[in-house]
Amino acid sequence: MKCIAAIEVDLNESPIGTKSRADREMHGKPVLTRTIEQMCKSKRIDHLFVLCPSNQSERCTRLVPDELSRRVTVRVRRIDAQPYRALIRTARKWSLDAWRGGIGGTCSMDEYTRSDELALLAHDESAEALLCASACAPLIDPVLIDTMIDHSERTTDEARITFAQAPPGLVGTVYQTDFLMEIGAQHVPPGMVLSYKPDHPMMDLAHKSCCYTAPAAVRHAGGRLIVDTDRAFETVGAYLSTGMPIEAETVGRWLIEKADAEIPDLPREVEIELTTEDQLPGTVLRPRGPAVGRRGPIDINIVAKIARELGAVDDSLVLLGGFGEPLLHPEFDEILSVLREHGVYGIAVRSNCLALSDERIDALVSNKVDLLAAALDAWTPELYRTVHGEDRLEEAVANVRHLAARRAESGFVAPLVVPEMTKSVDTLDEMDAFFDGWVRETGWANFVGYNHYSNRRDDRCVIEMAPPTRRACRRIGTRATVLADGRMIVCDQDYEGRHAAGTLAKATLREIWHSEAMDKVRRRHRGGEYDALSICGKCAEWHRP
Repeated sequence: MKCIAAIEVDLNESPIGTKSRADREMHGKPVLTRTIEQMCKSKRIDHLFVLCPSNQSERCTRLVPDELSRRVTVRVRRIDAQPYRALIRTARKWSLDAWRGGIGGTCSMDEYTRSDELALLAHDESAEALLCASACAPLIDPVLIDTMIDHSERTTDEARITFAQAPPGLVGTVYQTDFLMEIGAQHVPPGMVLSYKPDHPMMDLAHKSCCYTAPAAVRHAGGRLIVDTDRAFETVGAYLSTGMPIEAETVGRWLIEKADAEIPDLPREVEIELTTEDQLPGTVLRPRGPAVGRRGPIDINIVAKIARELGAVDDSLVLLGGFGEPLLHPEFDEILSVLREHGVYGIAVRSNCLALSDERIDALVSNKVDLLAAALDAWTPELYRTVHGEDRLEEAVANVRHLAARRAESGFVAPLVVPEMTKSVDTLDEMDAFFDGWVRETGWANFVGYNHYSNRRDDRCVIEMAPPTRRACRRIGTRATVLADGRMIVCDQDYEGRHAAGTLAKATLREIWHSEAMDKVRRRHRGGEYDALSICGKCAEWHRP
């Protein structure tokens, strides 16, 4: 089987919208050069093509090592239109460290696979298959590449695509040319073709022959190895500094150990509670109203302080949520502007959508908020009344549809609207109708597990999802929660605000994130003391990222 490879590169901007690092030096060599060297170690790739904009051809050619010039061709990209690029950028922001998990079923392969351009290339070269990878993947494993191409050749009659469950940047994706021709004609990325569709259901592809089973350390590792963010550049550079071989299983084990041992300089995601005011204070699905108490509204200067710190890191995320309705903050529109002005990469809002007025919709659209998580929790008015104590489902749904229409009029992709349902004993019977119905209408829907907050609320869980063996909490090392009074709590399970690590009125986010209060809890968890806080012992959320 003739298999060629292709990597698309832009020396100015990455596929996810960050500054390109393809020509940036990493341990003495440009990132693109390292990626080319690794891919050319493959024994199954017949030829590697570097696809670039017409005004970058000479610069890209200089990044190809002389000794590899016979195996590598720099070719000008022929198709400039990228109709789905903005959608992929937005949909992948909250899952950059994982091979899949993006909104709408988007995967890491969608970020770097230009199906139309690749279809032309495979056809022109009379290739039976094409391997596509990121141009900024210095740790891509040539042995795993060859193994996957072998697997693709063996399963040609069963699968037209071969991928692996692996951290982004550790391996590429193999496409049969006929499959590329089909999706290329539609100019669509592969993940959108392969994602769940209620009218054409099929088995999860991760359980079919198109998914090559990588070693356990590779499957279980998380972390972005595509060098297009500050954190990814630091991660890959740190691995190269170890001197360990560029081998998938070794890299996977290192990532797992790193995740358990290291605390990032700043949290990847910060959830900011704007207010504890809420139109559904009696809901049984989440802490609201009297159970939470009164806090806020948050001082916009505190939001600006957080935004300045997070904006200095190009993949930081902010969720406006907490234990109240963010749209009720009197300066909600201004808060969105502040977050965007300071360069926060991803902005999401979790809302019950009852206050989704024209003014609020305009603010969401004009500030290009990436995601609106619409906490509806019901498909029928009857269930809505049962779980929320109010008869307002039609109002919320009408507001969601109005937002979708206004966004379409604007020509923007964002905000992506993702209706959410809390999976509980109350909502179980409507889950299928909710998911399928909203996937048809908005493209995606989401389930969140019911949270009993360390048994401080009634247990309405359908089934316990925590693994049988307790380990150190993941969340206290990755994300932070700031309450509407400006305090940062140690743990996002602390809806009453009893365990504050500090206040943003007196300290920076970084200072509180690395405070003694935070570090003490982390040390105790790593030492197996899972009662570090009064709410830790009975927590069932410790395993969630």
